[in-house]
Amino acid sequence: MQKQRRLSKESLRSLDYLNVFLADVRDGVGPYLSIYLKASANWNPAQIGLAMSASAIATVIAQTPAGALVDRLRQKLTNDL
Repeated sequence: MQKQRRLSKESLRSLDYLNVFLADVRDGVGPYLSIYLKASANWNPAQIGLAMSASAIATVIAQTPAGALVDRLRQKLTNDL
């Protein structure tokens, strides 16, 4: 039988803050990037949408191998409370 691990409240709260920060960066940069591409690089809306979609798809694809790598790491955080 495997021992149940409990995470500290601080650890869970820091994970919440990280998720909020990443969502803020992703959702905050998108509109500015699209305006920049339209104004400076003279891209049309279809090109901007394609670039933003490619970025989102690449992020989703990269999450699976990154998660598998984290799962295979031998150095695990142990927090015995």
